[in-house]
Amino acid sequence: MHAALWLPAFHLQAAMRYHGLNGHQATALLDGGHAATRDQAVLRQANPTAEQKGVQAGMTAPQAQARCPRLMFVHPEPEEEEAIQRELLDCAAHATPFHELTLPGLCILDLSRVRDLAGREKERAECLYERLVRRGLDVRVGLAGEPDLAMLAAQAAKPVLVLKTDTDAAAFLHALPVAALRPSEEVTQVLKLWGIQTLGQFVTLRRPDVAARLGTEGTLLWDIAAGGRTRLLQLVRPPIRFHAEMELEHGLECLEPLLLLLRRLTEGLCGRLRESWLVAAALRLVLRFENQSEHRAELRVAEPSRDVDLLIRLLHTHLEGLKAAAPIIYLSLQLQPARPPGNQGDLFARGLRDPNRFAETLAQLEALLGTGRVGRARLLPSRRPDAFVLDNYLQPPAPPLPQAEDTTTWTAHGLPLRRFRPAPEIGVQMQNDRPTSFQLHRETFIVRQADGPWLLSGEWWDDSAWQREVWAVTTEDGNLYQLAFENGQRWVADGVLG
Repeated sequence: MHAALWLPAFHLQAAMRYHGLNGHQATALLDGGHAATRDQAVLRQANPTAEQKGVQAGMTAPQAQARCPRLMFVHPEPEEEEAIQRELLDCAAHATPFHELTLPGLCILDLSRVRDLAGREKERAECLYERLVRRGLDVRVGLAGEPDLAMLAAQAAKPVLVLKTDTDAAAFLHALPVAALRPSEEVTQVLKLWGIQTLGQFVTLRRPDVAARLGTEGTLLWDIAAGGRTRLLQLVRPPIRFHAEMELEHGLECLEPLLLLLRRLTEGLCGRLRESWLVAAALRLVLRFENQSEHRAELRVAEPSRDVDLLIRLLHTHLEGLKAAAPIIYLSLQLQPARPPGNQGDLFARGLRDPNRFAETLAQLEALLGTGRVGRARLLPSRRPDAFVLDNYLQPPAPPLPQAEDTTTWTAHGLPLRRFRPAPEIGVQMQNDRPTSFQLHRETFIVRQADGPWLLSGEWWDDSAWQREVWAVTTEDGNLYQLAFENGQRWVADGVLG
């Protein structure tokens, strides 16, 4: 057994409730939005009071007002429509979790799993009707064996119609006008030319002939007119939030009780993940202290998982390096759901044996060395030496910068540079604007030959402007050093050439 909840003239009904209008006032819905002028707008829907005075959908506003001078015009109100949709779904959810939102203002419920329904169909339908009427909605309720048949029953209900048996359904469908199927304009014209006015006349036609002449739409309409299709509902499922929070009566000052509470929250969230066949790809942690300050962190899971012990170790590693100025009075934990990884391994590729253990080791190193000191080096688009930043190792590397196509083959010439990291600051003696000696590691080196300078500069358009004066010098012991005078302030030794 299926039930259909239908709100006639849904968009007009939402606009009237938004403006606080009742059904006694002749009202019409203008199609075209608030920006359309009154003369350009066309009537989209009209309430029964307006229809009794000759107002019909498709008229222009001046034509409708000529028939009903006191006609009130309203525009669509999307926010109110969404609110009514939520109320409709809330009413359906109270009856059964198996329901679908077929069209705006139309909801179909599967009542086959509702207990003690036999013999009480009329009572259940009236209960659904009264629940929505109390919310100020004009609703029609239809009950039948198939979803499409219940939808037709709701359209003809005044205000409740129950079709218990096949005989009731056949008699109902036989006298129903073809317009109840809501065929397209093209099919409507064809059926009118054929003289088909009711569903009883329509089903007298052979289904193969209807399919040959009217195509897929005609076949679908014939199936509904013959008693409805047996189809599965596209069930409405509210989004599941994997989020838990806790207000504490007494502030926490130690790590151990905090981890116990986090384990309790994590176990509940991982249970929800298990029921949904999902895993956690990241954790979002929020801690609030008595001084109203907050600590927020997003911890990525190297290989998405719902293992409670693994997630607690990840939180433990992060919290070990946290220093709080006040006790904790509130905590919030949210898991970012993801599908379980299903990548097929490569026969010749060597991956990490335990990605999560590796991520935990990286987190411990970062807690020891400091934030931003562990990761993957990424070169910056700059000519400045050693211009790079550290990215999170667990995130995929950034794509390489686009380069212009060049068919020229370049061959590297010159000696390799073995760099000093970090480059030590040195003292240089100059004569005739050329270095003659320098001091490195408390040792003085006499320059026998100096080549240069090569001038480099960049980023002069912002506060990080830099410039370097590079020299290649040969000392008396035969070694070749690269020296640089940076920003006109200090000398450094870049390294040894060769």
